[in-house]
This record gives sequence, structure tokens and C-alpha cells, in this order.
Amino acid sequence: MRLVMVNIYPDGTMAKYLLSSYVLLAYLEKYLPNYKELSIKVLNFSRETEVLGICEQIGEENPDCVAYSCYTWNIEKVLGVVRMLKHRSKAVHVLGGPEITLDMVWSLPETPPVDYYIEGEGEKSFTCLISHLLEGRNHLDTVLSDNNTDNDTANLDGIPSVYLSGTLPDNLYSRQQAFLETQRGCRYRCRYCVYHKHLPSIRYYSESRIIAELDYLIVEKQVMAIRIFDAIFTSDLPRAKRIARHLLGLKNSGIRLPWIYWEFTYRDVDEEFISLVASLKCKESILNTAEVAPLDRPQHYSDLLKDYTVVNSVGIESFNEESLKAVRRPRIDIRKFNNFMAMAKKHNVALKLDIILGLPFETFYSYFQSLEEFIPYFENTDHILNIHLLSILPGSELAELCKTFGIEDSQEAPHTVLSTSSFSERDIMFSTKLSAVLSRILNSPLRGSFFQTVEQEGWSFLQLLVITLDGIRANPEFRETRLVRDDYVDDDYWNGEIYREIPSQWLIEFLRREF
Repeated sequence: MRLVMVNIYPDGTMAKYLLSSYVLLAYLEKYLPNYKELSIKVLNFSRETEVLGICEQIGEENPDCVAYSCYTWNIEKVLGVVRMLKHRSKAVHVLGGPEITLDMVWSLPETPPVDYYIEGEGEKSFTCLISHLLEGRNHLDTVLSDNNTDNDTANLDGIPSVYLSGTLPDNLYSRQQAFLETQRGCRYRCRYCVYHKHLPSIRYYSESRIIAELDYLIVEKQVMAIRIFDAIFTSDLPRAKRIARHLLGLKNSGIRLPWIYWEFTYRDVDEEFISLVASLKCKESILNTAEVAPLDRPQHYSDLLKDYTVVNSVGIESFNEESLKAVRRPRIDIRKFNNFMAMAKKHNVALKLDIILGLPFETFYSYFQSLEEFIPYFENTDHILNIHLLSILPGSELAELCKTFGIEDSQEAPHTVLSTSSFSERDIMFSTKLSAVLSRILNSPLRGSFFQTVEQEGWSFLQLLVITLDGIRANPEFRETRLVRDDYVDDDYWNGEIYREIPSQWLIEFLRREF
């Protein structure tokens, strides 16, 4: 039996990092009795690849079964591929991944071309399905779900490590970056998110396994970056500290640590953990925004984070209590948040702080009022402001509430919000451009000039952003930039292309002018 596993990623490089197909492959090899009867090929595609091109490459493998990992950015393209292939062969098509839920399946046309859907974590269900297909049986239910109480899935160590088992091909280490999962589940049930997968609790891989994987990636493979993609790395704070101490032990033994990226909330850490994070830095005192020369390229995930070792991602989302309540996020406790930010500054650690544009009940005024409260935390730091344009993930609870909140989205991946009942399309479009200008200046060595100009002129941050955008629009040199020409711009633009379109030197001169 010939099995093809298909991954379609946001861009070509992401195929090097995400591991879903290889996790399933390792699980099949360990638990499928007749594994040797399988011929397996993993195919990675960029989202930019045309449906016809994907179909042709899959067809060359002459598969009996094609399995797809489905995410918000690829689900429409996956369905297009399946529809085209159904007219070309009798292969069985299986969809799994974060976007596959019962609600999503029920929302599809009455006669979808898909044979099977895997809901939830998938390792056991997928293995069971492949076993049945190998035996010539195909009478399973159309939608399969894992029973997470079974030992081999409830105990996460029963899932083989793609690194320690050697499942991951050597060529996928070529970019020297790796993803790592230390736990599954999340204590939050945010309505815009599907990461929690409705799991009843958080489950953990053993510390011995995580340490073995870290040692393998850092010492043997010498990767340059590790992204730990747990929802909340510090959900078990003592455990997180022990992992941090192990990393410190590697550093103290003379081993070069890679960049390490993890996520937590300001509520889930204490000063001891922040101090451990600080001890992983390459040098004690860092302020790159004051020392790095501004360039016409993104510097916020490279030059501005030099020597920090750890990038700490913290989701704030909004300071608007009504918006947070609508998406089932806890309100911001200003006292605790201030204490957290003070600890980060005291110990000189780098934070990536996330804000969402377009939440229910947000307005143009409340969004920028949140930013007025938020931006001062960035002065004299190297923190990164990460603004996301809200995406309505298929299968998320928020997708079912779009009418309730008056949400209109782009109707195609990544399903970005265009308007809500409280935030008009015109205001959201204007906000995306102001957010682009903010990201371009604040997430660069121009940060100091930004704060200096606001202080000298006595303006709000919003006033300076509007004046700067007007200056860009008035300059004939920028007439053909996306910032001026397009109706709106998204977070891909304001984290990338704007750095080339609006040069640093022009911004330096603009911020120094007499207003």
C-alpha cells in the first residue's frame, strides 16, 4: 500500500519546521503491526503552489491513500486538491489536523470528496484507519476520534520522538531550526483558538524525554533555534524551571545555546523563573535598540534580540475588558501586569507581546486606547510588539459566533476580519495602516526617536502615527507602495515588506523635522 502524507505550509520554509506528518509516521512505525507493508512518502508544499502542481506531484507517487494536515491557511486548497484528485484516481483521502472538527465536517457540502476525517490528536485513530485499509477493510466511521484515556495517548511518552527515533530526515535540519512540544492542551478555551482541541486537561511528556530531545538538538544537531510551541510553557511552573535549569547547565558547561522561543502568560511566572531566563543570556546587560543601526529590513527577530537567547512570547490581546470577555480571555490585572513588566525590565529579558486587532466589541477608539496604555512599556527595552489581525479559524467557537458579533471576514485563508458590529470596515482598514507604521518604527532601532518625538511635541502615540502616515501618503516616492496603494495591509506586510517600502533614513528625517 502506497501512502502519501501532504503538508501545505504558509511558505516554503515552514515545511522545515512543522512536524505533524513525521509524528504520525513515527507512531505508525512503532504501533502498526504490518508497517513493512507500507510505502510512505511525505510531500511538503508552499501555500503558493497551485492546486494542479500539487495534484501532479501526488499523482506521480500513484498513492492508495493520501493524508493531509489541515490548518487555517490551507484547508481550502486541500479540499481543492482532493476534488481534483477524485476525478483522477481511486485513492482514499484522509483529512486531519487542527481544522478538522465535527462542526467543520458538518458545514461541508452534502457530498464532500473526502473519505475519512481524523478529529483531535489523531495518532491512534490514523494508525487504526491505516491498519483497516491494509487489511482491505474500509467500513469505519467517516469521522474518527482518539480516545485520550488509552495508555499510549494519555501517556505522551508513548508517542515516539521524531528526533530521538531518527524519523525526521537529516535534510530537514538544514535550516538549523526545530520545533518541540513538551505538553498538550491549554487551561484556556479562547474562542478564536483551536489549540486546546477540547482536551479535558494538560498532559505532559516526561522531563527525561524533553531533556533528551533538547540535548540531542543542541549538542548533537547544533541547531540555531528551537521553538517550543506549547500553549503555556509555564503551565507547570516548577517543571518549566527545571527545564530552564538544565539549559543553564548546558550553557555553564560551555555549550552554545540556540535561540529558544516559548510562550506563557504574565500570570504564570514568578521572579525566580524570570531570573533563570535572564541567566541564559549571552551577556548581562543588553539594549540593542540603542546600539544597532536601523536598516531597511526587519530587525526585530534578529538584531534587536541579539544575545538574549530566549524569546518570551506573552499574549495580552487587548486591554478592553468587554472584548476579552467575548473571546473568553481573562481581563488584564493591571497590578500583576505592571509587576511582571517591572520584573522583565529589572532582569533585562526580551518579551514578544501580542495584541489582536479586530476583536468583538473593539472599536477604533478602544483599540488605540489599548495601545496608548501598552506602548510606554516598550521604552528603553528591546521588547517586540506583535500585532495580529484577527483570523476566524474554521472550527473555532468564534467562527460559530460571527453573526452574533457582526463579524465579516475575508472568506478565504487566513480568514482575516474585515469588520465587526462595533468596528467598521473603513476603521479597520485605517487601523491596519496605522498599525503597520507603528510596527515599522517601534520594532526597529527607530524606537528611541519615536518616544523622543512624542515627548517633545506633547502628542499621543496615535497623533504621531496619523501624522507619519499622512507624510508617507503625501510623498510621491511612496505612491506605489502597498501602504499607500492598497485598501488595507495585514500583519505579514507590517512584519516584512514595509521595512523595504518605507526606508529608515526617510523616517529618521521625518521624526527629526520641526512639526
